[in-house]
Amino acid sequence: MRGAIKTVISILAAASVLFAAGGAFAAGDTAMRLKVGDKAPDFRLKDLSDPRGRMVNLSEYVGPNAKEKRVVMLEFWATWCDICKKEMPNLVRLHNSWKDKGFVLLSIVLQSGSVDDVKKIMREKRLNYPILLDQDLAVATKSYGLAGPIPLKVVIDHKGIIRYSHVGENTMGADDDLPFVIEDLVKELPKR
Repeated sequence: MRGAIKTVISILAAASVLFAAGGAFAAGDTAMRLKVGDKAPDFRLKDLSDPRGRMVNLSEYVGPNAKEKRVVMLEFWATWCDICKKEMPNLVRLHNSWKDKGFVLLSIVLQSGSVDDVKKIMREKRLNYPILLDQDLAVATKSYGLAGPIPLKVVIDHKGIIRYSHVGENTMGADDDLPFVIEDLVKELPKR
């Protein structure tokens, strides 16, 4: 099992290096099996930002059984990914701008180091959203079919449908479409 995880991490790392070098993947090519319009698979992962280690299910926020429907963005990243760490301040700002308007950012970390390494980054970058540990990479590779570079963002509407995906850094600048995607999907939320 450890050998398989190391192989997957090596593939993702190599793909990310190629991506960072500006070569192998276009921004819209996420190398993810699931595509925009597909139903997002549910998952259950441990939240490292919760002192009690709360387990988080995607179905808490989206789909027919969600108690309080939200727009969810999954952010797949790893401790070795420099682009991932570079964009974290932008993600904190995005989370702060939309968290009270029906948006949830669920960060999914692909374990490639120790949990202490992840928690150190959480402190240094002042991450204030759930950090979910995909310890055996089952959510990333089996459920979502991630086989390419990270960071990967997947935005899911309140019905549980993937509406947007992006690989690479989001600058949150004027040319970045992510805030507009979130704004449009928040408008589709059922009235409370």
